[in-house]
Amino acid sequence: MSKIIWIASYPKSGNTWLRFLACNLLFGTVDSAAKLNQLAPDIHELGAAIETPTQPLLMKTHFPYSATLPLASHTAGAIYVLRDPADVMLSNFHYGKRSRSKLGDDKAAFDRYVDAYIAARGDPKWIKLGMGSWESNVRSWIGAKHSFPVLQIRFEDLIADGLKVAGLLCRCLGIVRSAESIADSVAASSFERMRQIEETDIGGRRVGIFYKPYLQQPIDAGLRFMRSGKSGEAARVLSPDQRRRFDDAFRSIGRELGY
Repeated sequence: MSKIIWIASYPKSGNTWLRFLACNLLFGTVDSAAKLNQLAPDIHELGAAIETPTQPLLMKTHFPYSATLPLASHTAGAIYVLRDPADVMLSNFHYGKRSRSKLGDDKAAFDRYVDAYIAARGDPKWIKLGMGSWESNVRSWIGAKHSFPVLQIRFEDLIADGLKVAGLLCRCLGIVRSAESIADSVAASSFERMRQIEETDIGGRRVGIFYKPYLQQPIDAGLRFMRSGKSGEAARVLSPDQRRRFDDAFRSIGRELGY
């Protein structure tokens, strides 16, 4: 029996933001990362604890869709979060800084990362972990015919029109909410509110998305999971040559998707 609605994306495309919004709409205000993972588990954190769901469930994944996706046979639908691939690249670079031993804004490290990302068409670390290139991940969910519905949500729309996105989620999830309730859920899922939750989790050392003990040094240095909540940043930091090479590498699918 189909029971899972996947919240899928390439890493650093807005999956956490979308999960907060979906869970706030479904269950009421979510006030911690631990609660979020309870309501919409992250398949990458379940490990050997993955079990066949006994009731309808939201579940996060960064894996591409295929028959080898754990629990694929239980798929009822998917919500795919899409983001400008250049901004995905920039966000993944900053995310990676949290686990590097040397902190600080290292332009040489950024330039090396851009070169590696362009060559691999995605983050080399994520590719090794089975998440594929950015294009292969996207196409597996929204570029193929599936026996289940797939709702495509743009990260940029989450920023620009949360109410519209919330309405799409309500229809996808088969729930009816008042205009006031939807507005409350959008407010509870704002970037500012998620930053507040992150700071509370860090302050209370509540292990989850936002706080892990081994990240204490970068956390103390001010690095955060919820970094900026903006779109279009990559265009402002890439050099003209980097921008040209990136556009050459991603031009075909970028045009298809309107980026």
